[in-house]
Amino acid sequence: MTTDDMTDFDRAAHEGYQQFRGKCKEMSEAAVAADPTLRLVRGYYFDPYWCRDDPHWWTERPDGTIFDPTARQYPSNGAGLYTEFDGTFECAECRKTVAEEDAIIIGNGHYPMCSNECCLRFVGL
Repeated sequence: MTTDDMTDFDRAAHEGYQQFRGKCKEMSEAAVAADPTLRLVRGYYFDPYWCRDDPHWWTERPDGTIFDPTARQYPSNGAGLYTEFDGTFECAECRKTVAEEDAIIIGNGHYPMCSNECCLRFVGL
């Protein structure tokens, strides 16, 4: 599909994705530097169009409202669900909760594991 074949919605989503994807931490840190009342937040963003959680960074105002300088990378443009990271992962093999500092992350950062045994089972060994 070329951009000529896209609807206005699809085109805007594509352009936002191209412009902001992979820049959430950098742009959120810049927002905090410009406005020290903002708090930098690490967590996940659930986009209802994609039906998935993405690791993400954003900022929060003192009143708890979210300012996300890269929200346009998502089709929902920030209207999804923001969840702050609590320092734990769920093992992709056994579903046990594991602290970030104890987790073994494989698959280019996509699969947290609680142990070497789970890593081996996960890859079929």
